[in-house]
Amino acid sequence: MKDRNPFIYNFLTAYSQSERSTGGTRGYDANTYVDTKLDISLTPTIFKPTTKLVILTGNAGDGKTAFIQRIENKSSNEGASFTKKKDNGSLFQLNNIIYETLYDGSQDFEGTINDAILASFFNAFEGDKPPEGNFTKIIAINEGRLRDFIFFKSQYKWLGNQVHHYLENENYKLHESLIFVNLNLRSVVGCDRNSSIFDDLLDKILDIDDTYGFWEPCKPENCSYADKCYIKYNVDNLRDPIKGPKIRDRLRLLLLVLHFRKIRHITMRDLRSALSFILFNKYTCEQLQKDIDEKCSTVDRFYYNAVFNSQEYDRIIKILSEIDVAAATNPKLDNLIYFHEPENPKIQSLLISGENKYSTDISYLKDLFNSKPEGTEDKDIVRFNNAKLYHSSIRRKLFFEGEESLLQHADLPGWKELLPYHQFDRFINTIIKRTDSGGILRNELTLAISKSEGIYNDNVGIENVCIRTTSGRHTEVKAFYIFSASEFEVVVKDIGEQSAFLEYLPNCLYYRHVDNKAILEIPLDLFEILFRIRDGYVPTVSEMRNFFINLEMFKHHVASKSSARIILTEDDTSLFEIKRDPSQRIIMAKLGG
Repeated sequence: MKDRNPFIYNFLTAYSQSERSTGGTRGYDANTYVDTKLDISLTPTIFKPTTKLVILTGNAGDGKTAFIQRIENKSSNEGASFTKKKDNGSLFQLNNIIYETLYDGSQDFEGTINDAILASFFNAFEGDKPPEGNFTKIIAINEGRLRDFIFFKSQYKWLGNQVHHYLENENYKLHESLIFVNLNLRSVVGCDRNSSIFDDLLDKILDIDDTYGFWEPCKPENCSYADKCYIKYNVDNLRDPIKGPKIRDRLRLLLLVLHFRKIRHITMRDLRSALSFILFNKYTCEQLQKDIDEKCSTVDRFYYNAVFNSQEYDRIIKILSEIDVAAATNPKLDNLIYFHEPENPKIQSLLISGENKYSTDISYLKDLFNSKPEGTEDKDIVRFNNAKLYHSSIRRKLFFEGEESLLQHADLPGWKELLPYHQFDRFINTIIKRTDSGGILRNELTLAISKSEGIYNDNVGIENVCIRTTSGRHTEVKAFYIFSASEFEVVVKDIGEQSAFLEYLPNCLYYRHVDNKAILEIPLDLFEILFRIRDGYVPTVSEMRNFFINLEMFKHHVASKSSARIILTEDDTSLFEIKRDPSQRIIMAKLGG
């Protein structure tokens, strides 16, 4: 049908706040399902005769049900005989092995209470020996519910022992008949396009190789709105062989920022939802064409604005709006944007040249530029908002489409400098290398922690973790416990054997005492603020409240350790160390002279 793309209607249902349907947010969808390590590595293992039980845990939306349904589809295509197929699982036989699946082991179903469902499912695992027989069971279940059901029932002695040790001990090796996969550990975004579910999903939606024909209906010969449609603009920009990879890299970086902030685990459902909104927004072909015909502005629906839409309640879009690149300030860039329309060579010369020129957004941006306040005395709120939206739009467009070398040549901030994270590269490089070579990062973090306590002598602060003995502000003499920096280390954790089945990218660093009893978890926000403190920054009350809870708990654990040395100071400048000498005499010496 001309002027209609039927695939759009399906993609819209993947958005969590879709006004049409949210049916695409759950279960298996062939248009948005991409193979992951679960399909590549776990699926063959499931079909091994030695495998008896596969337990999938994780958050809602992690893709547990979709994966199990994919297993069922694969089995059906290979000739499996199904004896039961319900909304919560199935029973089938393939190659003389009986398979049973359960999509949600945490819920009642069709009048049967959850305890009864689980008792039936786990009946083959009763007793104190490994299971025997030609069967394999696959269950998706909340980890807490699994603990409650298995741990407190004596009939699951062997299985309970296996699950308990696996959950409580990092290096415990499960029996060969059991597979435990926690999808909460899976990272849907990687450091590059070769290790990222995000890139695989984007490739499929964009249909880069025209395998599925998703965008054939949007070609000019099939749609009279092709040159006015924001969906075509969004898709064409990401599909462009020159421009697209750079836009993709910057969108991936935004998702990496979210991953490293560790505010919320990004699920497969979250990823599909966010990409659906960024590329397609919420409107069908009929709706967006009606808006175009009625000359309604759709500037907020172009991908570079949609990414940071603060009015949406989608989990990921909402968090992305917190790092809106339009919120950064740079007088030279702001001046350039305010006084130049979007087609001006001074703006256009900063943009990446793609294989084709995409100008659908220009008319909307020009309307905003031409409807700004006419002077400092113009208080019209509509024109004020137009100016604000124009400024934000160009800033965001430059973030995604600005050519780095051209921005630098014009003495303007590079695209990455528009983000509020100046230590991002340092953070991610440590994550990638998985090591703190020579303890350099440890020393810098040690100094930052000591400065956060009020030790401003760099030599003392970098060599020792200094923890104040009291938080009282009016004491005449301040006292600090001190612990050698050599007793601490910066580590990046791995997930052991589960890495065979999961795309894993650590989302934080750990600064810990070598006895592993005092551990500071450092996500990106805390990492950034600690480096600012190292450089002399004094955090605000809000920052203290939001990011320093873990730091305060860490300091409390460190302070509870026995310290052989104490520092005293009256003026934050003259520091005196008190310690015992080899003959157990207490001596005091001034540090630094």
